[in-house]
Amino acid sequence: MFLGSFPALNDEITQAMADGRVGFSWQHVHSVDKLSEILYSECFGRIIDSDGVVVTAGSLIPFMEAQGLLSALDRYIINLVFGWLSKHPKIVLGCNLSAKSISEAANWCRLYDLLYQHRSLAPRMVLEITEKLPVPVALQVADLIQSVRSLGYKIAIDDFGAGYSTAQSLFSIPVDIVKIDAFFVQQQLTSSEQILAHMVGLASCAAPIVVVEGIETCEQLEAAKSAGATHVQGYLLSDPAEFSFIGQKAKLSRRRRFKGDSIWPGSIL
Repeated sequence: MFLGSFPALNDEITQAMADGRVGFSWQHVHSVDKLSEILYSECFGRIIDSDGVVVTAGSLIPFMEAQGLLSALDRYIINLVFGWLSKHPKIVLGCNLSAKSISEAANWCRLYDLLYQHRSLAPRMVLEITEKLPVPVALQVADLIQSVRSLGYKIAIDDFGAGYSTAQSLFSIPVDIVKIDAFFVQQQLTSSEQILAHMVGLASCAAPIVVVEGIETCEQLEAAKSAGATHVQGYLLSDPAEFSFIGQKAKLSRRRRFKGDSIWPGSIL
């Protein structure tokens, strides 16, 4: 399990990537009008630690960001996804991108080289900007993001309405998809429906596709539809699934059950 000092954790994550103990699960993004229609499937990083327990990469993001590992993990998972896309020509997948993968020059050069090398797969990949970009940073990276779009990749803003995500930052970046943070559909306020409709309306001014995340109940699904969302994502729409494991060493963590399919390097190489 990932316990102990920061240096030990740093070594654990680095070794997991070197050993191929990093994979991904996915969750579908559905059309709100026809749930059987899948726009694409968002990929989430999964790491098998030295004890064989599957850990969500998302739970380690603050540490990886502080240690400068997040951009390397972004590229690692994107590379795995390219391998999967090359073998499955009918699917479309989405990958998360941290702010530092875009805003820091060295990381950006490595990322762009990877994306350019696999540009033939661009029409089947959505790049989700996962972190909240402050407005000055959003303005700085707008041209870089457009250069990726020119290769054929679709760009999504994730968790809109949370943290630094503002209307100014949204309209500063050329995007194809806006994903509304789950908070706006899950809050229990008398004005929640009006607030969600406002957020969806604002997002629709920036992109033709608006996804409401965090759909866990039928009531939330109806709220997203009434608000004008084009697509929805959440556990209500994705069945729980066990992991595919490498060998016999890995075991499912008892602390959490994950939803979505899971892919490991051995499945695509």
